[in-house]
Amino acid sequence: MKLTITASIHARWGHRVDNLIHTHAWTVEATLEGPLDSKKVYPADDLEKILTDAVEPWSGHYLTKKDVGIWKGYKPLIWTKEPTVEEITRNLWNHLSKKVPTLIGVSLIESSEFDRCRKVSLTKK
Repeated sequence: MKLTITASIHARWGHRVDNLIHTHAWTVEATLEGPLDSKKVYPADDLEKILTDAVEPWSGHYLTKKDVGIWKGYKPLIWTKEPTVEEITRNLWNHLSKKVPTLIGVSLIESSEFDRCRKVSLTKK
């Protein structure tokens, strides 16, 4: 058995995928593992702050591989790869794993504010 904690936050930013700029309300989740007998796996408030800090630079921006200018008030934030949900999840993993060594999972969920919802997860074996 393993003891885990998953914290999630909500955020909004855009991304440009397949030449289409659009925004989502996102849910960002991180799962940490701790000793089975631990009182706390990790302080939940601290984990939520780490998640918020990770995505805060994206607020008011759209993630893009190619700068096409300001779109509906969103400024471009250039990435070296196309910012698909999978690529954003990898980026989050790389950032969060440096801050929280007990990280075992990261998930990014596109909002279900329309007629669909997608979730991409990256988990440690």
